[in-house]
Amino acid sequence: MIRTDSRDGITVIRLNRPEGHNALVPALLESLVEHLQQAAKRGRPVVLTATGTAFCPGADLKWLGTAHDPALAVADLVAVHHLAISTLLDMPVPVIAAINGSVAGGGLGLALAADYRIAGERATFTAAYFRLGLTPDGGSSAFLARTIGAARTLELLLTNRRLSAAEALAWGMISEVVADAQLVERAVAFASGLAAVPAFALRQSRQLLDTINMRDQLQLEAVAIRTAARGEAFRAALKAFLDAHPDHG
Repeated sequence: MIRTDSRDGITVIRLNRPEGHNALVPALLESLVEHLQQAAKRGRPVVLTATGTAFCPGADLKWLGTAHDPALAVADLVAVHHLAISTLLDMPVPVIAAINGSVAGGGLGLALAADYRIAGERATFTAAYFRLGLTPDGGSSAFLARTIGAARTLELLLTNRRLSAAEALAWGMISEVVADAQLVERAVAFASGLAAVPAFALRQSRQLLDTINMRDQLQLEAVAIRTAARGEAFRAALKAFLDAHPDHG
């Protein structure tokens, strides 16, 4: 579910679940945490990207639909998702997100937890939480408010508007847009050009730039989404999705 390779000494970690468009299941996130921890030991920046035309659409709704208790499955998924976000925030090296395609829901957290974000031209960004009757998770409530402001964050949540890569750049969600074929090459080049940063200075600087405590925010998000997942709105939205996408994988 995760593929790792090295380019010019830079570790490139790929979400690699193409049959599910890189949607999140616990096993993928557990593997991501392991690969991030291994990459951290090499002392060089890391590029996080994905296989195919989607970066990450959030939770695998078909997987949730097969669970005996989808609300409990949401809780289980959020726990390991937040572990992955915490791992990204505690990386002793810079993390560059190379966003190769569509991003939604929990995928936003993975992209926005990176220190620098580059998107391919085909990338799109949407919240998608309210569509499922859920609240934001993966740190996205804080990451979005920090990068695009509270008003635009609420706009994304209310409308489920899908931003193009160019729009995301204009809003300040990402730092660069490049041709899709050049995305990973550009991310590796950027990573290679960074001066060495002591792990303590990097971690502390991330915390200093946060206006809130991200660990506390993740806990608040986890409580909120677990509660929302027990509601009728989520059950109805999940059923509607599964009825409309019986072969969705």
